[in-house]
Amino acid sequence: MLKALLLPLRTALGVLMTASLLMACEGDSETEPMPEVGPSHTSFSLVDSIKVNAAYRNMYPEAYDNLRGKTYKVATQDKLEAYFYEDANGVTLYFRDTSTVDARSWVSLQFKNRTLLNLPETLSLKDASTVCVHNGQTFSDGSGAMSPGCVAVLDGTVNLQYNPSTHVLSGGISNLKMGLEYYVPEYSFPNRAGIALKNSGSSRNLNITFQNIKDHKNE
Repeated sequence: MLKALLLPLRTALGVLMTASLLMACEGDSETEPMPEVGPSHTSFSLVDSIKVNAAYRNMYPEAYDNLRGKTYKVATQDKLEAYFYEDANGVTLYFRDTSTVDARSWVSLQFKNRTLLNLPETLSLKDASTVCVHNGQTFSDGSGAMSPGCVAVLDGTVNLQYNPSTHVLSGGISNLKMGLEYYVPEYSFPNRAGIALKNSGSSRNLNITFQNIKDHKNE
């Protein structure tokens, strides 16, 4: 009698164990959800320092008297258009200040012959053979200026951290220094004194931090 009662119980237990194993296998085969991407954050600091040497005093007297020694500054939090993209030429980062309407600066960094998975953690921006820096500016008169090619970087480094699981990029640009040939608040086209400003050592210095910026195609 006892054996007769135990047999159905064993059969039921066997069915339950088989069902549990099947459910576990189905759970393992399901695709795990993608990790959530944290919010994007940026900070931006720009300092333009204007110099006009005495050698240009007679040739560009207005620039010498009115622009020499002036500075132009912008500092913002979370007011940057920021993204990256990868193509056959490498990986490009793009940043544009959106804190103002009439005077917006932008800068892009192209890491040549790189993919997102082999970006350097730290790199000198002075090495034009590995990174190409472009920059530009719009002005209140509706005109704009843009570097014709890779600019000569005087100083600066970049730090990068790519997260392949979330496909976002974080890092910072430190002390990016470039020559400058205009003073943003008083610019008007044509910029006749531009060569005097640049040859005298006028410069633009940028510091940017960015967290969780996205691929341009996902923007």
